[in-house]
Order: sequence, then C-alpha cells, then structure tokens
Amino acid sequence: MSSAITPASSLASSPLRAELTGAEWQRYRRTALVAAGGGLAVFALLGLLLWLTGGIHAPKQLFLSYLVGYTYWLGSALGCLVFLMLQYVTGGAWGLLLRRILEAAASTLPLLAILFIPVLIGLPYVYKYGVWSPAPTSELLRFKAAWLSAPAVVGKTIAYFACWIGLMVLFRRWSKQQDDGVNGRLLERCESVGAPGIAVYALTITFASMDWVMSLEPEWYSTIYPVMFSVGQLLNGFAFALTVLLLLADRPPFAGALRPTHLRDLGSLLLAFVMFWAYMSFSQFLLVWVGNLPEETPWYLRRSREGWQYVVIVIAICHFGLPFLMLLLRDIKEHRGRLLGVAVGLLAMRFLDMFWWVEPAFDHEGEYFYWLLDLSAWVGVGGVFIWWFLGQLQSRPLLPFKDPNLAEALRHE
Repeated sequence: MSSAITPASSLASSPLRAELTGAEWQRYRRTALVAAGGGLAVFALLGLLLWLTGGIHAPKQLFLSYLVGYTYWLGSALGCLVFLMLQYVTGGAWGLLLRRILEAAASTLPLLAILFIPVLIGLPYVYKYGVWSPAPTSELLRFKAAWLSAPAVVGKTIAYFACWIGLMVLFRRWSKQQDDGVNGRLLERCESVGAPGIAVYALTITFASMDWVMSLEPEWYSTIYPVMFSVGQLLNGFAFALTVLLLLADRPPFAGALRPTHLRDLGSLLLAFVMFWAYMSFSQFLLVWVGNLPEETPWYLRRSREGWQYVVIVIAICHFGLPFLMLLLRDIKEHRGRLLGVAVGLLAMRFLDMFWWVEPAFDHEGEYFYWLLDLSAWVGVGGVFIWWFLGQLQSRPLLPFKDPNLAEALRHE
C-alpha cells in the first residue's frame, strides 16, 4: 500500500470542499426536518388514538415514550462530548478525524436542554414520588420523595445542563480560535480541562441517570446502574460519530485521508466499548441473581417475562454477540462498508436497549402499540437533533487544519 498522503494544506484548499457546505447539506437538513415533523405528527396521532380508545394511561404513556426517544439522543450528544474530551487528553490520531463531528454533536446540547421541557411537564404522570404524590410510608422512600420532588429535579437538571453546555462552549470556542489562527496554548488548555471535564460528566450523569430513569421504579436501586447508563451513552455517541465519518469517507476532505489503519483503530475502539457495555451489564445481572434479594430481583423479573425475554435475547445477540465476533475480524474493521453496518446496527440496538430499560417499569394494561409511540418519538426528536447537528457540522471545516498534529495523524500507519 502506498504511503502517499494528501497534505493537510492541500485538503484545506481543495476546490471540492465547498460542496460539503452547499446545497447538498441544506437538502439533508430539510430531510431531517421532514422526518422530525413526520415523527412528531405520528406521535401526536397515536397519542390521540390512545386517548380516544379509552387508554387510561394515555398521558403517562406519551411522556414515557418521549423519555425513551429523548434519552437516546441525549446519550449521543453526551457520548460525543466525552469522546471529544478523551481525545484531547489522550492525543489519539483517531480523534482528529472525528473532532469536528464530535464538536457538532456536542453542540446540540442547548437544543436538547430545550427539548427536555416535555419531560419536566410529564413529571407528575411518569414518576411515582414527589411533592405531588402521597407521602410514602418507608423512611427510604421519604428521602427519595424529597430528592425527586419537582423543585429538586428541576434545579438539578438546570445544574446538569449548565455543566455540560459550559464544557461544550469552552471546547468549541478554543477550537474556533485555533481555526482562526489565534496564538496561545489552545491545545494545552483543552488537555488541562479535558480530564476534570470527564470527571464532571461522570458525577453529573450519575445523578441524572438516577433522577430521570432509575427513579421510574423508586423502590429499586443499583450502584452499577449509573455506570451502565454512562457506558451506554459512550457507545451511543461513538457509534453515531463513527457512522457520520464513514458516510463522509468518500467525500472531501476525508477522501484520501481516511486510511485502513484509521478504520482499524476506530473499529478496535468500538469493540472495546461493546465489551465494556457487556461487562457492566452482566456484572449487574450476576450480582442481582446471586444476591436474590426481594428488593432487587423485580427489576429483572419485569424485564424477562411477558414477551420481554425475546427482547433480552435480541439485545444479547445483536448488541454484543454479533458485533463482538465481527469486530474481531480485521477485514471488517478495515472495510468502510462493513464497519458502517456494524456501527448502524449498534445504533439500532442502543434504542432497543433504552426501550427495554424504560418501558417495563409500568404495566401497559393491554396497550400493545406503545412501542410505535416510542419509535415515533425517537424519529421526531432525532430529526430535530440531526437538523441542528448538520447545521453545526457545515459551519466549520470538517478537519482541524490548523492543528499541529493533523499531518502526523494523517500519516498514521
């Protein structure tokens, strides 16, 4: 294989580069908006149908389905933010190719903060304990009722998004300054903030996962749950960023820059997080199974009966088994189309996994098409997310041409 590589300066001045920020990107953004409108319209129509047919849990199901779709896309944004900080800390060549995609995905966090408002409106319908509920009898649940009260949840949510958006703004600003040729130790700043930024994410997502998802069943708790939740977000974010990169791989400026060695590194990193997700998921299951405590086992019992056992089988095979075996093969990791197929499959499995986490928390009492609500909410929120993401992506060069490490990264063997 030839070692010739298109220089970074040549990539930056490529006459085809304007094609990436022209009418074609606007068409993609319009398509995303159409998908968003269609998904939200179907979501509203299904909710109306549920209410007209006598579904007594119509408001609750609407908010619950929205939570599934929203949490998925929030995981994509936060996962990309963490990988952006991780790349600055480690200095890996893989991250330079993904940096603009990671930045654009993280830049959707202000939008996602606004899209969280329906979740706050649905607090009285979805969550069992709070200031609107009767006082619980046990001391533990009384403590949780105070922690999960409406003022507490709203205040903590504002703090979470303030931390995440603050980190995103810092990295985005410094990256733009680098593109503008501003002198200064910009990379050193990013490296110095990256490590504590990851720690801030770990702390905030721990409490956010408990507030928004684990509290759907307030009688149950797990110390591994926040780690499982965050690992799922990391896998979600990385698979999303990798999918976008592979879709753009034959277009300037990535054409001629993305090599099999880069693909192999990206595929190996995806394999690592697939294994990490499986390890954490099995660890929690094993601890609950061995402990066999009445306050812990109901979470898995609800998710392994009445048809949910088939969802477990699909997740075990398609979220871990097949990706694990496929990503062990060098021919798959170094082939753009095959690696793209694995990444897209994992994105689909991330939605199914989140669906399996959330929906069994409630008895749907004969409402069998609620999964269509989840899917339409996922499409609706995702369309808005992609529309904003593409706008952020086209506003900047797709490679950090002023980064002093770019030339070395492109020569990666």
